[in-house]
Amino acid sequence: MKKPMKQFLLLIAGVVMLGFVSSCSDEGPHKDDIVKFSAVINSSPTVPKATSSGQGTGVFEYNKATMELKYNITYQNVTPTSVNIHSANPAWEAGPILFPLASKPTGNQVQGTQKLNTEQQTMLILGMLYVNIPTAQNVFGEIRGQIIADKFEE
Repeated sequence: MKKPMKQFLLLIAGVVMLGFVSSCSDEGPHKDDIVKFSAVINSSPTVPKATSSGQGTGVFEYNKATMELKYNITYQNVTPTSVNIHSANPAWEAGPILFPLASKPTGNQVQGTQKLNTEQQTMLILGMLYVNIPTAQNVFGEIRGQIIADKFEE
């Protein structure tokens, strides 16, 4: 192949590659300051295993700029002694209390804001945090829910 033809083909290949690279979108949850998480809370994932009709949900918003986790946790059919966030590695095991959200909750809802440090932020993003709701009958947790990032919609 002659030299001008090689240069022309390289130029065309370069233009095509530039088109592919420029078409890649740099959007997603990493671009937003607020990242949303949720938890489905029930007795299925408890460790040790508990059987309960209790259930709940958790809605979380993490602000990367202020490193604050805003939470709204609701539950029913359970009388908790506390509501806590735990960390576990691997995520399906029992882990230590990272921070208590309510020591003597009343009603069926706990909400507030918790400041996270860098290590806690990493655990949140990796799905290593969970809501644990113990009761007098199940002191290690009657219902539990893993805190998972919500799917990003484009």
